[in-house]
Amino acid sequence: MFDVVLPTYNNLAELKRSIKALEKQTFKEIKVFICVDGSTDGTVEYLQNEKFDLDLKVLEHPDKKNNGRNLTRNLCIPFLTSEYLLLLDSDCVPKPDLIQKHKELLEQEDVISVGEIYYINTKTNIWARYLQTRGKGKYKNREEIPSHYLNTQNVAFKTKHFLESGGQDLEMSKSYGGDDTELGYRLNKEFGLKVIFNKAAAAFSEMEKTLDKALLQMEEFGARNLKLMRKKHPELATVFRVDLFEGISLKQKIMRMILSNPVAAVIKSLMPLFIGEMKILAVHYLVMSSILKGYKSK
Repeated sequence: MFDVVLPTYNNLAELKRSIKALEKQTFKEIKVFICVDGSTDGTVEYLQNEKFDLDLKVLEHPDKKNNGRNLTRNLCIPFLTSEYLLLLDSDCVPKPDLIQKHKELLEQEDVISVGEIYYINTKTNIWARYLQTRGKGKYKNREEIPSHYLNTQNVAFKTKHFLESGGQDLEMSKSYGGDDTELGYRLNKEFGLKVIFNKAAAAFSEMEKTLDKALLQMEEFGARNLKLMRKKHPELATVFRVDLFEGISLKQKIMRMILSNPVAAVIKSLMPLFIGEMKILAVHYLVMSSILKGYKSK
């Protein structure tokens, strides 16, 4: 049995596609929890009035307001009873065998099964193309990946681990970024769980975020949640190159100069001229520059 948790905020059209895909899963023993984060687009009314070929429960915050993805996902904690838990973003359309593929891996070993997300617009959205090559995208199917590459867009593991860990970090819910990294690291640290890239457990999504919006979010991450993570898990200093941001060696100072705002502005202006791997490397540079900018802010 699987409990499936989808947090949602004002994306009713995408949520409808996700639910329809869950209705078509080859593995049928599932309970679906839709955790609504203060949506004002008719999501709650739709979920209450529509009939689904699913065991589906709608959860909301008592204040009906937007409280962030972590607090929203944690709404499910009092209701989880199945052996396995699938965390899925509500803009993802799972393949019919997604849950079955997660189940096959989890029955073999007590691990964290990180599924694949295929962005359907990588040719037109550079941020989608960048994400497809980062993190777990650098690994082969069924390879163990670093715990900080966990991504709650599509991940499954035993429910007891989520409950015993207390769910997602609520302090990191107040701002953007790092919450998935923190959860993956904490699950690995507390329970010794290996994180496995389960490429066969796949879903599709369309990336709407622009590069400019993504870089602003990276700056926001550096300004708050990265500092929180640094305080909570000091040993994670190298994951987002905090060591580079804080170090006093000549090499570290030179790297900070290279990542400085004036250089970043030049790189960004040249983006239309880059092609192929050079464009991906340029995006990665801009990501690191944005995180540094946020981290060095007060």
